[in-house]
Amino acid sequence: MNEPPGPTPSHAAFARAVRGSLAGVEEALYMIVGVLLLVAAVLVVVGAVHDVLSEISHNEDAVDIGVTLLDRILLALIVAELLHTLRYVVLRGEIVVEPFLFVGLIAVVRRILIVTAELEHLNLSGRTLTNELLELGLLGLLTLAVAVAIYLVRRSGESGGADIGEPLPGLAPPAASSWR
Repeated sequence: MNEPPGPTPSHAAFARAVRGSLAGVEEALYMIVGVLLLVAAVLVVVGAVHDVLSEISHNEDAVDIGVTLLDRILLALIVAELLHTLRYVVLRGEIVVEPFLFVGLIAVVRRILIVTAELEHLNLSGRTLTNELLELGLLGLLTLAVAVAIYLVRRSGESGGADIGEPLPGLAPPAASSWR
């Protein structure tokens, strides 16, 4: 019986070169995304300072200033969590679910804050009030669902939430791993 011949050394070298090139492109894309996230974080902080100073100069209510500041802080936390997740992916070579759940939870809390602030300052009635209250109720349910998802992921032991600074026993960095 004739078995098909195995890969020749030239094919194996070509496959290694392609894998290495793709890994390099992937790393470059991660770096570009990381830099863009850093730029976004800086812009969020600069925008927060600008908005707070603008609201102070226009003698806005202290509660409005606090809501604006808290909104920007939560947005900065979302960007920071995305950066943390990207760093994890680059260092470990795997994508985990838990950081994205935290980003979703922060985003939902941020939206709840905005809707609540709108409800306090606008004189809503009828259909508009019903829609706002319905959105607030659905956001509450979404908060509960994401919290349960975080609990279940942690309970399964696959959270991937370990400290990024600690070395992984027996695992080489992604660029040197055998699967690339």
